Amino acid sequence: MKKFPVDLSLQQIAEIANGELILSHECSCNAVASLEEADEHSVAFFQDPKLENVFQSSRAGVIIISKKNDIQSLPQRNYILCEMPYVSFLRIIAFFQRQIHKPVKGKDIHPTAIIHENVTLPDNIRISANVVVHQNVNIGDRTVLDENVVINKDVKVGKNCHFYPNVIVYNDVIIGNDVNLHAGVVVGSDGFGYLWDGGKHQKIPQVGGVIIEDDVEIGANVTIDRGALGDTIIRKGAKIDNLVQIAHNVDVGEYTILCSQVGIAGSSKIGKNCILAGQVGVADHVKVGKNVKIGAQSGVPNDIPDNKIVLGYPAMDVGLQRKILVSLKELPEIRKFIHRLKKKDTHDSSE
Repeated sequence: MKKFPVDLSLQQIAEIANGELILSHECSCNAVASLEEADEHSVAFFQDPKLENVFQSSRAGVIIISKKNDIQSLPQRNYILCEMPYVSFLRIIAFFQRQIHKPVKGKDIHPTAIIHENVTLPDNIRISANVVVHQNVNIGDRTVLDENVVINKDVKVGKNCHFYPNVIVYNDVIIGNDVNLHAGVVVGSDGFGYLWDGGKHQKIPQVGGVIIEDDVEIGANVTIDRGALGDTIIRKGAKIDNLVQIAHNVDVGEYTILCSQVGIAGSSKIGKNCILAGQVGVADHVKVGKNVKIGAQSGVPNDIPDNKIVLGYPAMDVGLQRKILVSLKELPEIRKFIHRLKKKDTHDSSE
């Protein structure tokens, strides 16, 4: 349960949820919670039939449910009928959060921050302690830089961005609007490029940049390398989980999701609206089409066409991979059977 220092009427909640209020009794709510944890001042939602018993016994002040439910068959209580209960529940959480977050108004700059004189700051910005901003940086309106953020020279940051503590942005990076970089993110570090000259590994200069488009969220301790010549690109609406490594010149498509510990090698292209589950590894110069789903811990050494669901190493069609996995369980018996056949063949030959 999460409580907030603001009370909302049921009518207000229904309006935020874009739903229809079915009123049993008047109350106000100042919290969001699961069905199990909810009290009489909490908003909860019900969508999963597996939670039917919990739903029946919930003490929530109001429960968001699907319009498809038959109200007459449900316990008498406050409901809000919505097309998509979980989506409406998220709207309510977001509304509560907006009420407690301090709005970014004016230039709120901590005295320990170091800002180069050749930096363009907006009228509304919050810069916390020990932030360092180098020369020729342009930052958009209502952006927040938390403690110990470092932004190197020749960087452009859009509006409504939030860089959490210890984010490092190297030079020659372009970041769009509404971008969140969580703690420890590093953007624009050198790509991993070396050439064996017969005696040692010679470093290949990494002189490209990074472009992060609008509405991107990047989890804690993600590293995004700069391009070797061109740019590494994270396109609009992409969401990246914690501990992801994105190598030089990778192109991550619009609205694609990269789950924790995904690693993408250099110059690979991930299409629009893909999902790469945890610990997926993508080899260099691979092209993954749009609407592709790749199962956890899969290895991708080759291109994948559009609209595929793949799994395993090497990643292949999920149906085929499941058959292979089922077959693996039978290998011990198959081995015994083959061994018996060999013994029988040897015995027959000796006769």
